[in-house]
Amino acid sequence: MATTDEPMTAGQMRDAEDWTMLTTPESALMDRAASAVAHECGRLLASRPDGVEGAAVVVLAGSGNNGGDALLAGALLAERGAVVRVVPCAERLHERGAARLSGAGGVQAELSSGALLVAGADLVIDGIVGLGSRAGLREPVAGVVALIPRTTPVVAVDLPSGLEADSSADEAPHVIATSTVTFTAPKHCLVEHPAAAAAGRVVIADVGVDLGWRSA
Repeated sequence: MATTDEPMTAGQMRDAEDWTMLTTPESALMDRAASAVAHECGRLLASRPDGVEGAAVVVLAGSGNNGGDALLAGALLAERGAVVRVVPCAERLHERGAARLSGAGGVQAELSSGALLVAGADLVIDGIVGLGSRAGLREPVAGVVALIPRTTPVVAVDLPSGLEADSSADEAPHVIATSTVTFTAPKHCLVEHPAAAAAGRVVIADVGVDLGWRSA
């Protein structure tokens, strides 16, 4: 397992992940990612009198692996006593992540209730889109994101949704994170301004991706 401080492109990350998954199950990488996200959420919730216990956590989840990571992180928080609600931001959710969160007591809401839920949340997890997405968020998801109070902690999975991994641009609608838990290496949007201003605190988590592909 390894990390690097050198920014990697979305294409480089896909190559590294594909190389790693020749010998490591994708589920193992996702479980480690979820653990890192949940850890950062716990750090941000530690200022509450009861910490994670009883915290209102809203997971904004898309259909891809970032959404799966967010759902799995939500399950870990639910197991610690958080009240976790999922707002689906796509037609379907990551199957394993959704099942794990449901088993931990998480509740799936409707997108139409997203604005109300984020307004009352103690913390929001952003797992809407991932590395391969283009800049910007579409309605009605963009409208929900815009209504997250600026005082509410937001933890982005890998990158704030709406930013493009390989770009420094920030003109399109996007999530503004308190913390971004990214995996293996920083992405260009997390370290190059003006986009980097939306990332908040950047945590580089080691999820077991093998960087040996670069010399293989």
